[in-house]
Amino acid sequence: MRHVPFRWLAACVPALALPALAVAQSRIDEVLVYPGGAQVTRLATVAAGARELVLNCLSARFDPDSLQIDAPAGVNLGPVQVETLPRERAPECANSPVDESIRKLEGQRDLLAAESSALDTGLGYLKALGSGEARSTPATGIAATADSIRKSAQEALLRQVQLKRQLDELDKQIAPLKGERDRLAAANPQWRSLRLRLSTAREAELKLSYRLTQAGWAPSYRALLDTAAGALTLERLAQVSQQSGEDWKNVKLRLTTVQIAQKVGPNPPRPWQLDLAAARPPAPALAGLNTVVVSGQRAALANSVAAAVEEPGGKQERFDLGVFEGSFATEFVLPLRVNMDSGTQRASLALGSEKLQAKVLTRVQPQGEAAAYLIADAAKPAGAWPRGALQLVRDGALVGSSTLNVASGEERLELPFGRDDAVRVLVEPEQRNAGNTGFIGARAEHRYGRAYVVENRHTAGAVALQVVEAAPVPQHEDIKVQSQFSPAPVTQAWRKQPGLVLWELPLAAGASQRFTADYAISAPKEAQVTGLR
Repeated sequence: MRHVPFRWLAACVPALALPALAVAQSRIDEVLVYPGGAQVTRLATVAAGARELVLNCLSARFDPDSLQIDAPAGVNLGPVQVETLPRERAPECANSPVDESIRKLEGQRDLLAAESSALDTGLGYLKALGSGEARSTPATGIAATADSIRKSAQEALLRQVQLKRQLDELDKQIAPLKGERDRLAAANPQWRSLRLRLSTAREAELKLSYRLTQAGWAPSYRALLDTAAGALTLERLAQVSQQSGEDWKNVKLRLTTVQIAQKVGPNPPRPWQLDLAAARPPAPALAGLNTVVVSGQRAALANSVAAAVEEPGGKQERFDLGVFEGSFATEFVLPLRVNMDSGTQRASLALGSEKLQAKVLTRVQPQGEAAAYLIADAAKPAGAWPRGALQLVRDGALVGSSTLNVASGEERLELPFGRDDAVRVLVEPEQRNAGNTGFIGARAEHRYGRAYVVENRHTAGAVALQVVEAAPVPQHEDIKVQSQFSPAPVTQAWRKQPGLVLWELPLAAGASQRFTADYAISAPKEAQVTGLR
């Protein structure tokens, strides 16, 4: 396999003596989609003895410098010439699906219009015939002739009404297609033509690949929870969009998490130099502010360009490139070939699923909200799961959306699945009092008393209840905290965070449980303690 990069532009080879044109057909065979771009691979067949390959009607959106040509052994490749033509100079390229649909509908309209004109002619003839026969036909035959003319005219008029309705319906279908065609024409004002010098003694297939930025994909997921069995299914989805100006028909589609970065290596190291700085007058505050703003604008502009897929008409379809940060490069290959026309707005493609066994928890955080939420707790799935949007389906019903972030620092995967309205939470009023304690009243003391009641109103089955309480944590050695909990909590450092108290216990159907937390906080009398509520 011979591999030749594109290096010759049309301006570089104006005087080539080329043989007669031999326009060839090519097709897009494979597309590799990145988070912010795509690499398109085309296949073109050259006949034995061919001296030149010409490909017309290529999108003008691909990067010419990225063009690569692979040829099998026995095929000698010469210079490549790329020409960009205005749309009006390439009428043969107007063969998009939109143009074809318009041509078919207009053909149907022409047939109906011709039939309507023929009916007009027939009705005129019937009117003339009727008036003439009325004067020449014997009295015994006038009634029969008039009835025959009446029936024929009635059928023709009814058919005309039907034709008008059909013509109006076709006009309604053609109008938006013409608008779409005009929009695509405005967004793709140019076509490219590629001409390659070569020599081959036998028929061969060439592979051409090029990159473009008007495409991309972002991950999304769907989590389906069976609360009775604890079965959790994670479905991988890919939201793919492409505005390349070329339709991808029956292509092999691959998706990768690799990002093409402009910076591929570290900056050169600089020596550590020490010197005495000369005294300088302080710069005006406004000048420094302007510098920061400009830098921020440049960074924002660079990020928006890297993450945007340009749509026809100037609108941009954006992809969050940050979703791939922190994950290993992964490639997804769709098992079946797909069709994706240019202008597709985030087509959703399935990438498989993962089945997990989850523990269904009922979690209450009464200080924040007097409500219980269902949580699915499971081991993290293997492989790369880039951060993405997540749809949550509980027992067949959509309950909301969240974000899947398997790469977080948590040891296990926890997914929320909405409120459990059958679990009632009662938050009792907080008890507070303050006073002086210790020898000669040297310390000030504050006491807090909290109580919560959780009731399981499910008619059958216990729930795995978790109650999370935020307890005071001193940040200074002079602040002392004494805590008392009932019942005894499982831990006072939930998720390795001191002060997060966790009660965890099964709560039977129809049962209730009261939780209490009492705190005594003391500090030097003259000290001002922050964080007191």
